[in-house]
Amino acid sequence: MQTGNKIFKPGLVPTLVTLLILPILIKLGFWQLDRAEEKRDLIELFKKQNESGPIYIKDFIAKDKKLNYRLAKIDGHYVLDKQIFIDNKVHQGKAGVYVMTPFKLKNSEYSILVNRGWVPMVIDRSSLPQIETRSQSLTLSGKIKVSGKTPFMVGDQFQSNQGWPALMQWISFNDIESKSGLKLLPYIFLLDEKEQSGYVRNWKPVVMQPEKSTSYAVQWFTLALALVIIYIVVNLKESKSELEDGE
Repeated sequence: MQTGNKIFKPGLVPTLVTLLILPILIKLGFWQLDRAEEKRDLIELFKKQNESGPIYIKDFIAKDKKLNYRLAKIDGHYVLDKQIFIDNKVHQGKAGVYVMTPFKLKNSEYSILVNRGWVPMVIDRSSLPQIETRSQSLTLSGKIKVSGKTPFMVGDQFQSNQGWPALMQWISFNDIESKSGLKLLPYIFLLDEKEQSGYVRNWKPVVMQPEKSTSYAVQWFTLALALVIIYIVVNLKESKSELEDGE
């Protein structure tokens, strides 16, 4: 293909490199657009669920994504001897853990994991934060959090063999049930910020706004366009006739 006094004559190596990288850049761009749409849907769901009245969780409820961030209430008591800490949680630049306490539902054989919020991790990681909670019947308000996919992990999820309280990287309902003997609902209960039995809580559906993902998508598409332009420019050669005229 000839353009003016230039002829487009792609080389093998630039073509292979472009064919390898270009689909990746385009795929990353569309992935970020999908991420932006997911975040918009999640923000809208969060708003909608806050406008709905709370549901009372009295017994087993099957896992349902429609319940994500739904306002809820529970009656029962904390199972204090089965405390769990979820490691590597950061708040205002400080390392800490989420305090997860099973909550036995009143007149039910089931318990639900209550995320009571963030506490700082002690300097000596061989010991765990001291959490004090009164053992009494409570009615708690909060939100239902439908857990996502558990990351692939090899071996025991529990980082400490010292019994309870336990330290974990991720929530694994099966592992907790196996070790604690409790029967758990397939949800996490995000304790309301107004409840007294919690710690640092600021529950939000997403950290990064959809506009940020959209801007990343634009960057990936821009890089893809730049790659195509570079590929064309690099492979434009002087036509043979022009070279002969210059001799």
